[in-house]
Amino acid sequence: MGALIVFFIIIGFLLLFAYLKFPPPYAQKKALRVYDATVVGVCAFLCLIWVLHVRGILLGTSNDIWWTSLATVGAVGIELVFLGLCFVMRNFWIFKPPSRPGSGFLR
Repeated sequence: MGALIVFFIIIGFLLLFAYLKFPPPYAQKKALRVYDATVVGVCAFLCLIWVLHVRGILLGTSNDIWWTSLATVGAVGIELVFLGLCFVMRNFWIFKPPSRPGSGFLR
């Protein structure tokens, strides 16, 4: 089980690295830094809430040896979904690429 947890932690760090490494080239740098810092902060906060919630539920029960595994896998799952959605929103909606003339659907 320990190797699986290490694997999920590595996937989480790789996803965070990919999120920060591939910003949209046409975005304003300051606005992009603020957005990225906010997204990473909110993601860390959501993962912390998940870990504390799982620890509060499972600590003191007969299943308390599993709370670290469940908390880690759940936190990485939250990170995958949240950073994935924020990546798509950042690159294609919030900092969308400039439109080229004559490239619309009906033109």
